[in-house]
Formats: sequence, structure tokens, C-alpha cells
Amino acid sequence: MNVLQINAYETPGKRFNGLAIAPLLEKYNIYSKHFVWYKDTDNSDILTLPLSVKKTNAFLMKVEHYLSLQSVILPNVKKIIQLPEFKAADLIHLHIIHNGFISFGDLPKLTHLKPTVWTIHDPWVMTGHCIHPDKCQRWKIGCGSCPDLKRQIPLIMDTTKWLFKYKQKAYKKSKFDLIVASSWMRNMISQSPMFDDTVKTHHVPFGIDIKFFNNNNNSDIREKYNITNDMVTICFRSDDNEHKGIEYIIEALKKIKTSKPICILTIGRKPLKNILENRFKVIDLGWVDNEYDLRNAYLAADMFLMPSVNEAFGLMAVEAMACGKPLIVFQDTALPDVTFAPEVGISVPKRDVNALKLAIEQLIDNPLERIKRGMDGRKIVEKHYDEKLHAKQIADIYHEIVNR
Repeated sequence: MNVLQINAYETPGKRFNGLAIAPLLEKYNIYSKHFVWYKDTDNSDILTLPLSVKKTNAFLMKVEHYLSLQSVILPNVKKIIQLPEFKAADLIHLHIIHNGFISFGDLPKLTHLKPTVWTIHDPWVMTGHCIHPDKCQRWKIGCGSCPDLKRQIPLIMDTTKWLFKYKQKAYKKSKFDLIVASSWMRNMISQSPMFDDTVKTHHVPFGIDIKFFNNNNNSDIREKYNITNDMVTICFRSDDNEHKGIEYIIEALKKIKTSKPICILTIGRKPLKNILENRFKVIDLGWVDNEYDLRNAYLAADMFLMPSVNEAFGLMAVEAMACGKPLIVFQDTALPDVTFAPEVGISVPKRDVNALKLAIEQLIDNPLERIKRGMDGRKIVEKHYDEKLHAKQIADIYHEIVNR
């Protein structure tokens, strides 16, 4: 079977866009080509459109911005369906396509030419403009009267009701199956008026290499970072990203009461040494762009904090569990289900700094609980989040759709 994967990016997010599991799919006689808008390697299996087309598209995106439109006047589907790789494909797998290169009004044309499945990575496909509606519930009734036009992806004017109807009309004329990685996303789709009962939704969690992300002994890694054995090491992502909850971590850590030595180990572009070093040993790793350093950070830690206020899956949570680390997450996101809270992960009310503080203190003061939750998390990953299982489930869906 030949599959054309269509996604905005190549290397960034390769674990989400079908690129990482392409070799695993070959076991099932499934061979992938990848169309991306932003190509960053010379891999011949990765396709894109000429620079001249992208320049025209950039101009049209500016027009869309001034008119408060999203994915409406971009003509690139006409070119994509003319690609030899599209014509040769038995199935099309759509991924992130709302980054400004496809008009959703062209989805009916694309999906009626080839059997199509679409992995929904975030709620944007169900809203009038934003990627994460958070507290807003207007996506359930067709948007309009948007309370926050500045939320990503921002609009100048409130065209959300029109954009909602535009997407809804395109979906109803299209023919595709959906894939979601979390039961939280599946529940959102079931509540959305965008999709009717004729759209089949498959729940397939993303997978990781569970041999690479492991719970091996971490003493050498802690020694490398100069973390002593008596220190309780708290690891988390530190970025100025409105969705990831770093401000709640900082406030909770400032309030922690403990006599035990604490090491803060951060991954990301927002250093915290100047903010927290008066109380804790702080190691800012910066942006980690390779999996070896990422794995080492997990292994060096005693717990991993991931209090995202918006999260449709949360691969870092799975990686940390694979490395045997207990997690603390916020409720009302995908993460409680992904981490199997409360048995494995610990979930606290969203944006509740005091509850987050108490959960951190709970794990600091209970090393046996940390070990048990970490061991249980590893078992969960082995059972549910192995990349080989992910590839098999995707292959089964491909065959089901093509053989209808």
C-alpha cells in the first residue's frame, strides 16, 4: 500500500506526522511518501512545492490575515493532487494542515479523490479560530461573539461564526475517518457540531521507542549533572508558552515547604536560575534538541511536572513515564487520561497553585510513592504507548479504510 502523508512540517514533530513510524509501517507492506510545506532536509521521500508557489501563498496569507480569514483562499490543493505521489497513493493521511497552506474548502475535492484519514492533533478543527478554546465553550454552539480574538491563531475581526460554518460545510461535504491520540480529544469531537455520526473516529495513542526511553539506573547521569543522591530532583519544561503552565510551576515552587535539598532541572528556553536559585539548586539545560539529552533529563529526575492548561495528548508525559518517573498534571486536559491518573499520574485542579504545591510536597516527602508510581507508569507505557503498537494500529486503520 502506498500512503501520502500530508503535514505542515518535516523534522519538527516527526513523531506525530508519520515520519518516525514509516520504517515500522513497512513491516505491514505500507510505504509512505511525505508532503510537507516546510521541508528542512534533502530526503527524497519528502515532497514540497516550489518556492514560487510559496511566495504566492505568503502573500495570500497576508490577505487572509487582514480579512480575518483562516485557510480559505489558499489554492495549493490543486497542485498537491497533481503530484505523481498523490496519484500513486492508495490512501492519504492528513496531519497538521492548518498552518496556512490548504484551503479547507478544497477538502471535499481531495478526500473524494482518495481514501483519506485525518489525525486531529488539536482542537482548532472544531473552533472558529483558536487552537485551544480553554474555558470558552462557544465551539459547542458554532462560535461567534468570540471572547478572545487574540488567542492563537489570532483574528483582527470577529469572523468566527462564519469560519465555523465554513469548516463545518467543508467537513460535511468531505469523506474521511478521524484519528485522535487521546480519549479527551475523542470526547471533544463527540460534542462538536462540526462532525456528524457518519464520521468514524479512531482512538490511537502516539507511541515511543520504549527501549530507548527506559528506566535504567541513573546514578551516572546524576553525577554528570552534579546532583547528589540526597537531592530530590524536579524536572519540567520551561518555556514562555501560554499552554504549558510554567507560571503555575514557578508559583508552586516558591511556596513549597520542605527541609529536603531540592534540585530543579529545566528543559526549555526559559531559564529559571535567577528566579529560583535563592532556594534550590537550579540546572537549566536550555532547549534540548536531541533525544539522548532529553532521556538523560528524565532519568536524572525524581518526578516530572506537566501542568499544561491545554494539552491534546502530551508526549513528554509518556516519555517521562517510560523512564519510570511519577507525574503531576492539571485536570481538564488530556493528561489525566494519558497518565492514568489518579492511580499512576497525580492530577490536580487546573490553575490551582496550592493544589500543585501540595502534590509536589507529597512526592518530595514520599520516596516509596515516587518509586511505585514510576514503576506503574513504566508498565502503562509498555502496554499502551509502544511505537510498535502504534504502527500496528495505524496499519490496521489504513487497511480497513482502503478495503471498504
